[in-house]
Amino acid sequence: MYSGYHSSRFGQVACAAVLAGAVFAACSATGGPNQFTSGGEGGSGADGSGSSGPGGPGSGGEGGSLFPSGPGATGVGGGSCAATSNKAEQVPLDMYVMFDQSGSMTTSTGNGTRWQAVTGAFKSFVQQPSAAGIGVGVQYFPLEPSVVGMCPAKCASQADCNPCGGVCFPILNTCIAGDGDSCSAADYAKPDVEIAPLPGASPAIIQSLDSHTPTGGTPTYAALDGTIQHAKEWAIAHPDHVVIAVLATDGEPGSCETNLSAINALAAAGASGVPKIATYVIGVGSELAALNGIAQAGGTGQAFLVDSNQNASEQFLQAMNEIRGAALSCSYLIPQPPPGEKIDYNAINVQYTPDGGMPQIIPQVKSKAECPPDGLAWFYDEPVMPKQIILCDATCGKISQDAKAKLDVLVGCATVVK
Repeated sequence: MYSGYHSSRFGQVACAAVLAGAVFAACSATGGPNQFTSGGEGGSGADGSGSSGPGGPGSGGEGGSLFPSGPGATGVGGGSCAATSNKAEQVPLDMYVMFDQSGSMTTSTGNGTRWQAVTGAFKSFVQQPSAAGIGVGVQYFPLEPSVVGMCPAKCASQADCNPCGGVCFPILNTCIAGDGDSCSAADYAKPDVEIAPLPGASPAIIQSLDSHTPTGGTPTYAALDGTIQHAKEWAIAHPDHVVIAVLATDGEPGSCETNLSAINALAAAGASGVPKIATYVIGVGSELAALNGIAQAGGTGQAFLVDSNQNASEQFLQAMNEIRGAALSCSYLIPQPPPGEKIDYNAINVQYTPDGGMPQIIPQVKSKAECPPDGLAWFYDEPVMPKQIILCDATCGKISQDAKAKLDVLVGCATVVK
């Protein structure tokens, strides 16, 4: 780890396990292949008992070995499943990155400016082969107000002063004109480069970075508000993606709304909303006391802190790669059924095969809040119509240490619940 670089709780190692195969299976009395949902009589829960009625969730055959013979055959508990293996894809990752282009980004690092270090590192990030497939969009703060008007004589809230880039002083109920920075989240919710997969998006991102120059203040509240708004809109339009907000800044909030509690509340609302938008924070420089609070509220533990020195560019690139790994490492798509068939969310299991070890079923818990402090478990991203399988933190940590681990999704047998 570089000197002066403090990583988030996720650490430097991304989860190395790959979702090697998704198994479409049917636990039926006859063990017939190529069925997605269960049918027939009998049952096979975790103990082989299952349901006794016809067509019950995860109903299965009469006993059978854990791994029955035959091509692609897999079993859970005491029942057997004739299975068809299908390679599944890791959940696609999209990130909306908000770059601080305030005047303080011209501060020297000993090897160019902070702005040069940050933009140079990000250019390297979007061009590296390992980032291929990740969706990236960018915007900057501060921006000039899209609608410039005179500050009103009186203000009831900060929103009244947004058009003039001013600050509302509640005691006086008066707008004080700012330095021309936009305080409107709507301006920052419009990307300079829209989110698109790498490497195709790389040329537009590089051109965008080259066309910007640091100036102005640090309207963190408005910038973060707009970042989360656009990320949420994108996530709604792409429900099978993980969408995150990334705030890269070199200082404390300096214009518009500067109340740290209000800024943290924005990040917390994004992390607890549906769809969830986690906020990752990269801080460059020394005035960084507020950034851990934003990251913690945003569901990502703590900020990535980059010293303003000659290694700033390398540290920033490492932070971006750690963010990519942390956001992606333990989220997997739920295998889709053949046309005309439906998913039985109570008939899905996750199987972990350690390097050189025997396969083991990872039990399900209802939510992240029920994840055990140690041991193996997973949960759905949403309880009703889930789109993702997510490993609990302790499970991800364990699997991340096994570079040759294999993770499979088994579809068709009653879910093993913790």
